[in-house]
Amino acid sequence: MAFHRLFGGVWLILAVGLVAWSAARPAHGAAPAEVVSLVTRDGVQLRLTYFPSSARKGTPEAKQASPVILLHDHKETRAIFNPLAQKLQAIGEGRQKGPAFAAVTVDLRAHGESTQQTAPNGSQFDLDAARLGKQDLLAMAAYDMEAVRSFLIEKNDAGELNLNKLCIVGSGMGANVAVNWALQDWTAPPLAIGKQGQDVKALVLISPKWSYNGLSFQAPLKFRPFKQNVAWLLMYGAQDAKVKSDVERIQKQLQRFHPEPTEAAGKRTSTLQVASFPSKLQGSTLLKQTGAAMDQKIIDFLVEHVGKVQQPWLGRLNRIPQ
Repeated sequence: MAFHRLFGGVWLILAVGLVAWSAARPAHGAAPAEVVSLVTRDGVQLRLTYFPSSARKGTPEAKQASPVILLHDHKETRAIFNPLAQKLQAIGEGRQKGPAFAAVTVDLRAHGESTQQTAPNGSQFDLDAARLGKQDLLAMAAYDMEAVRSFLIEKNDAGELNLNKLCIVGSGMGANVAVNWALQDWTAPPLAIGKQGQDVKALVLISPKWSYNGLSFQAPLKFRPFKQNVAWLLMYGAQDAKVKSDVERIQKQLQRFHPEPTEAAGKRTSTLQVASFPSKLQGSTLLKQTGAAMDQKIIDFLVEHVGKVQQPWLGRLNRIPQ
């Protein structure tokens, strides 16, 4: 047992060092990534990496930068999305300059560097991804995501991005976390002093399951404004019959709210897209296998349906309009 703990500790140190090294390398001329520690409402110490956009803080370009939260699968870490985050970060610069994006990769509770929780009495204990239950997943979709949103509010009010253009990319477990938190965002009542929800404008879901250990699509797909006003990209390996069935079930619930665009609409593609790949692989493993092709599909979708769409920038802490 002592050897196992020692070996595990050494592995964690090496893994953390590798994540920090790879994440800190800026994409082209973009600003270096920033490793951030947050504490959730229930005392979990979350670790994330923030990839700022290439737009200069406070400029009109920065106030139209779309933030993208990237959520890993079960027993994975935020490092899996470092390559995609760096590609998103680099979009707004160079000769092929496009709309700016900022990215946030997150170690959800019990994963990566987010394995410590402090109880109300001050005692600390470890979180184990192998022992996660439905309540833990619900906490990811509530407390973890709200902590990340609070971080993005600060970046929004600093003029670094536009929270009103929020996108989420989720893989496997992360896809179910994404859609359930997005429902909370879309059902948040308006405040008398300003906007507090309806920020999520696009979801990219890689190998989503109709229900992941009790975290289901049932409630999210009952709320019409949410499923109608968000752009959806579903991606999966088509040779897995169960995942294919779940994706088709989700697609069926969405498709009547996302008709194919007409020429008059001025859009090249639908706000509901499904991308299948000839593979049994799913989630981040599928992402690794397909590499640049899958990354580019995600980027093209987010650029078209969020990046190029102008949205009002609103100060959130002081409720200051643009």
